[in-house]
Amino acid sequence: MRYICISFFVLLFSGCVTTKVPSKSEYRINTTVITTKNDAQNCKEKSIKVAQAFSSSSLMSNSMTYALGNSKQYVYSQSLWAQTPNSVITSKFLKLIRGTELFKSVQISKSRSNNDFLLEINIEDFMQYFDEKSTSSYANVSLSLTVIEITSNKVIATKTFTSKVEIDTLNAEGGVDGLSESLNNILANTNIWLNGVCK
Repeated sequence: MRYICISFFVLLFSGCVTTKVPSKSEYRINTTVITTKNDAQNCKEKSIKVAQAFSSSSLMSNSMTYALGNSKQYVYSQSLWAQTPNSVITSKFLKLIRGTELFKSVQISKSRSNNDFLLEINIEDFMQYFDEKSTSSYANVSLSLTVIEITSNKVIATKTFTSKVEIDTLNAEGGVDGLSESLNNILANTNIWLNGVCK
């Protein structure tokens, strides 16, 4: 009887030890903007620094949040961002502006070099939304961009871009696709806008 009890507890605890917790899926924001070299010439001898984006604290973490109805907000329990949305959006704009070749040089926010302009990015919205019954969903991205002349602190240009994309797949993966498409739309419009700023 004693050996039977010991065997039972060994099996019981070994079962507890080997229980696996489901791994969390990590997602990346994917954009496919093909940057075009623009013809504007007024910034060719100027340098610009891309500041780290301003955003809510939730966009500075790897947690994936979504909104339900008008006032509720939740976190996906089994899904994470591979990189924080704040850092990804900042790097996407850095890559975009370098690709336009509008400026003599494009520097990261931590650069100690002297620059002529500063680009500020304010992330006003970056969220997947569901209706109250979770029967429909959309992604919404809203960014405000401001180009500042550093020596005078003068605002050269400012623009707010918003893109809303309907989502067919009502889960985290669908949200990633929708947010990626929304950001892609904004990057494409930014390309056109910056060309106008530098004319």
